[in-house]
Amino acid sequence: MMKLLLVSHGDLAAGMASVLSNFFGMREVSSACVSIERGAQGLAEDVSAFFDACGDEQVVICSDLMGGSANQTVMPWLERENTVLVAGMNLPLLLQLAMVTGDVTLDEVRGMVEEARQGVVVMNDLTFEMGDDDE
Repeated sequence: MMKLLLVSHGDLAAGMASVLSNFFGMREVSSACVSIERGAQGLAEDVSAFFDACGDEQVVICSDLMGGSANQTVMPWLERENTVLVAGMNLPLLLQLAMVTGDVTLDEVRGMVEEARQGVVVMNDLTFEMGDDDE
């Protein structure tokens, strides 16, 4: 079964993992963060421990920011077989990934990323009517 690892600056990854836990109950989602106290080295240690426990299972890593220190810290893990890294995570993407029950192909991840992009919109640009019950 595919494992999901969220990495970020601050507590964003931990917060996203908490939201997924609220949606899916016991679905295991791991997170690791770059903190002021531990820096990128602390993140690297946490990620290394995560991969030590994974064995050969597929891992999808989602980071907060392409080119950021969290993303750069996990880049070397792309050399590991059956590992995918997505930069710029958002909740729609994570919800899709959390619903995967087996492994996922790279093309499936690409499709999920594209679909998740569609969920980022300026609501002012959308035309819709609010009924009396919506106010």
